[in-house]
Amino acid sequence: MDIYYAVGSEEIGDGVENPSTRMLRRQEAISLSQAGAMERIALQEAISLVRLGVASHLRIPHESHLKDAVTRAVACAETMAVGVPVTIGKELVTADREPGGLQALACEAARERHRLLPPAAGAEGCRAYISPGWPSDEECARLAHKLVYEMGYSQANVARIFERVDGYERPAMWTRQGINRILWEECDGEKYPRYHYREESGAKSRRAGRLHLPAAYFNAMAVLGDERAEAVARGFDAALTEPHHLVLPVDPRHPDRGLAWLLRLVMDHGGFRTLYVTGPDAVFSTPTQRRVVYDLALFRGVQVVEDGTRIDAVDDNPRYNRLLREGTELFAALWVRGNATIVEECRSLAHARKTAAGLRSRGFSLRGIAARLNEEAIPTPSGNGAWSASAVKKLLGSEQEADR
Repeated sequence: MDIYYAVGSEEIGDGVENPSTRMLRRQEAISLSQAGAMERIALQEAISLVRLGVASHLRIPHESHLKDAVTRAVACAETMAVGVPVTIGKELVTADREPGGLQALACEAARERHRLLPPAAGAEGCRAYISPGWPSDEECARLAHKLVYEMGYSQANVARIFERVDGYERPAMWTRQGINRILWEECDGEKYPRYHYREESGAKSRRAGRLHLPAAYFNAMAVLGDERAEAVARGFDAALTEPHHLVLPVDPRHPDRGLAWLLRLVMDHGGFRTLYVTGPDAVFSTPTQRRVVYDLALFRGVQVVEDGTRIDAVDDNPRYNRLLREGTELFAALWVRGNATIVEECRSLAHARKTAAGLRSRGFSLRGIAARLNEEAIPTPSGNGAWSASAVKKLLGSEQEADR
């Protein structure tokens, strides 16, 4: 199933399917047309559906919807890293054949991130919110919850999506009532969520650093290197005015407690203050792996020290540093989206009222306000359709009623 990503109001040309007929379409706020991937909410939503196996092709109407070359490269690379094609206009995006090209570098880094931190397989006890393929009823319910409460699709629309994508045998075809049943259960006339749905705010899901993570109060130092690494790291720790609580050696070749295990702790828990590496050539299989590991750690607020020298930038080329960091930011946001339903404050009805009232005070007409709300991808109260002058009038009227 294709997913369409458009910034602002999309123009429909000859031979282009009307967007109102598409089941999967994410519209980006026009004010974010110059923003990086970290701020592009709809782009994150579109790629998260790709990662969950719902969408099998990302389509972007025109190059202008991804103007910045770095943002374009990391968005395409993140999508292609899970084997899903990207089409911009009528052109299929491919990695540059020249190793030093922007798209080639972005794809190389994205593939390495996915090798180190692949989407979870949905094993019992795993923190994965939904595994690729979502075979269980619980995972179907969690995906339905994301589609309804994060993406704003109706339950009837979600049923149609499930019918087209779900390859597993079910007792009956998906319907709106079926989606409602897997989301809710009733007891003594009361409705309760059938499963636990973890929710996070959009602002929190994109937050850098480690202070908001559950183990941020704990300061450990992870050590990577040869047999001398732990002794060298302990000497470094002893010279600090504030030593670490724990020095933990990590074997990068260990099948269960290697780099992937370390990075999961860095991404999810926040207990590491420092990553100490000795002999990086012996630790990392490629220069790209070194850059990716260091940048993921730096993004999460972990100090990186290599052979006694602090590392603040992973490459001498500022443009490549930006490419790597924007890819890291997008991956980190998608990592959280895979584990929770993300509630975006800018998609709420309260935000729509505040925006409309502000525009009205500046002299905008009702029709002009409706156009601006549509451009900013602010959903209507029903979650479907587009804003009109009458809908804006009703929205402003409800605000006046609330003030009385």
